[in-house]
Amino acid sequence: MREVVLAGLASVALAPLLLGATPPGSFTSPPPPTVAWPAGPGRDLVTTRCLFCHQAELIVAQRLTPAQWKKEVSKMVRWGAPLEPAEQAVLATYLATHYGPDKAPLTPATLTLPARSQR
Repeated sequence: MREVVLAGLASVALAPLLLGATPPGSFTSPPPPTVAWPAGPGRDLVTTRCLFCHQAELIVAQRLTPAQWKKEVSKMVRWGAPLEPAEQAVLATYLATHYGPDKAPLTPATLTLPARSQR
């Protein structure tokens, strides 16, 4: 068992949390769903150049036109995304092909919470 030295009344309230206990009424969120990136030119760019800043859901939830994806990729490059000009075109085409306005909307993950206990 870990030994924790605390000082003050507020520390007494925090002690269970510091020892790893889950506070009453809280829950642990499930990990985000894994995205199966479609094969094709650009998939590796998404996984190596986009996902270190963005969660996959943010990308796949978009339903942008080719012009909008091109603009979005350009904006990300201005903000520091490490993409060469040729890679930008490949990435924008990949995203427009797989996440364009003609694709079905993203179905968000569902979270089932336990019933609240009656007090």
